Amino acid sequence: MLLSILAVLVVLSPIVIIHEFGHFLACRLTGIRVNEFSFGFGKILWHKKKGDTDYQIRAIPFGGFVEPAGPMFHPEDAKEPPKPYEFAAKPWYSKFFMVVNGALFNYVLAAVIFGVLIFVQGRPQTDPALLPAVVGSVSKDYPAAHLDLQPGDTITSLNGKPVSNWQDLMDLLQARTGDLTLNYTREISCSEIGMRCYHPNQKLPRTLTATVEASDFNPKAPKTLGVTVMPAYEKVSWWKAIGYGAYECYYWTAYSLKSIGQSFAKKKAPELAGPIGIVNIIHQVAHRNLLDFISLIAMLSVAVGMFNLFPIPILDGGYALVYLWEGLTHKLPTQKTLGKAANVGLALLAMLVLYASYSDIKRIFFKPKTVAVETTQTTPQEEPHVQD
Repeated sequence: MLLSILAVLVVLSPIVIIHEFGHFLACRLTGIRVNEFSFGFGKILWHKKKGDTDYQIRAIPFGGFVEPAGPMFHPEDAKEPPKPYEFAAKPWYSKFFMVVNGALFNYVLAAVIFGVLIFVQGRPQTDPALLPAVVGSVSKDYPAAHLDLQPGDTITSLNGKPVSNWQDLMDLLQARTGDLTLNYTREISCSEIGMRCYHPNQKLPRTLTATVEASDFNPKAPKTLGVTVMPAYEKVSWWKAIGYGAYECYYWTAYSLKSIGQSFAKKKAPELAGPIGIVNIIHQVAHRNLLDFISLIAMLSVAVGMFNLFPIPILDGGYALVYLWEGLTHKLPTQKTLGKAANVGLALLAMLVLYASYSDIKRIFFKPKTVAVETTQTTPQEEPHVQD
C-alpha cells in the first residue's frame, strides 16, 4: 500500500510541476507577474517568497497552480485599466502562449523521457524479418500452450522447414496444413539434464521437439500458434533518439484522438480512465520494472497535455480558444457569455469524471468472465508484435 502511494506521488509530481512551470515560464517571458506558484492544494505546508512570487508546497499533493497577477478577463465595468504587469493587460498572443505552455511542457517532458528511454534501451524493432523467432509470451487454449512453449524459447524449424526469423514463422504458419511439429531451443540448467557444470548456474541450449495435431488449433484462428514475439531493440544515436521521442508524443496523441473519434463514429462511449483507473495503472506498473514505470510518467504526461488542450471552458484549451477569438475579432466575449461557458465546462468535466470513475469501477472491480482470445503486444512505433 505504501509503495503504491509513493508511486502515485512519484508519477504525478513531475507531471504537475512541469505543467505549472510551463505556465510560470510563459508569464516570466511575457512580463506577467506571478503572485503564487503552488505545488498541491489545501493548507500551505511550506512557502518562500522570492521577488513578487510566493513559492508554496501544500498539503494535498495532487495538482498545483500558478496565479498570475490580475484577473484572467478584465471586467467591462472596471474603473481603471489593468496594470501593465497584469495578465489582462497583455496582448492576446501573450495570453494564448501563457495558457497553452503548461500543456506544451507536458509534451516536452514526455519527449525527453521517451528519448532517453529509447537511447538507453534502444528502439523497438518492428520488422518481422529482423526479429529473431524468440517467444515472448504464450496464450492459453492455443497450440503453443499444448506444445509447452515458454517465454525465451527460440523456434528453429516448423514441419522440418528452417525458421530464421519471425517472418519465416508467420509465413510457414500461413502455409501449414495438417499437424504441426516444432523444433525449438531452450536454455536448461545443467542440473535439469544431469550434467556437471563448472558454474552452478550455468545453462546450456537444448533442442526440443513437440507436435500438435491439427484438431488442437483454435477453429476461430486456425493459423494461429498462440505466441507473441520477444521484443528486440536496436541501438540508436542520441540525435535520433530525440526525434523518436518527439514522434512518440505525436503517435500516442494521434492514437488517442483516433480512438475517441472512432468511438463517436460508432456511437459507442469512449474508453476513458478516471482517477481510480489512473491510480490502479500506477499501482500495477509500480510492481514491474523501472523502465516501464518511467515510461508511464511519459505516457501520462502526454495524456495530461492533450486533455488540457481540449477546447473545454475552464481548461487551458478553452481559455486558448477565447484568446484566439480575441485575436480574430479584437474583442473578448462578454462577462455573461464567459460565465455561462465556465458553467457548461464545469458541468461537462464533472460528467466526464463521473463517467470515467464509473468505467474504472466496472472494469477493475466487476470484471466479466472472459474466454481465451487472441492477443497482441503493441510497440510505441505503431507496429504490433504479431501473435502466431
